[in-house]
Amino acid sequence: MPLYFAKHRPVIERDGTLIMVDDDRIDLKAGEVITQQKVRFRTLGCWPLTGAIPSQADTLPAIIEEMLISTSSERQGRLIDSDQSASMELKKRQGYF
Repeated sequence: MPLYFAKHRPVIERDGTLIMVDDDRIDLKAGEVITQQKVRFRTLGCWPLTGAIPSQADTLPAIIEEMLISTSSERQGRLIDSDQSASMELKKRQGYF
């Protein structure tokens, strides 16, 4: 899956998360600027619900090495987790998944 490998992609930073902007589904807010950054995706949720992470890992061995030294969860880029405390628990109870 190409999105797992780092490459320069058009992104904006929104609420501390890098969001890839590669079509017209993202409405830019005032002050948001699209920049090219070398990023990859650690998980692939429903686009654009997963944020990108800055990365140089563009090969499988580099991805494995990055994951071995990472101190953050592979789910860190899920935008759904940033809406409120314990939101995933609430969504489970509501039948979200």
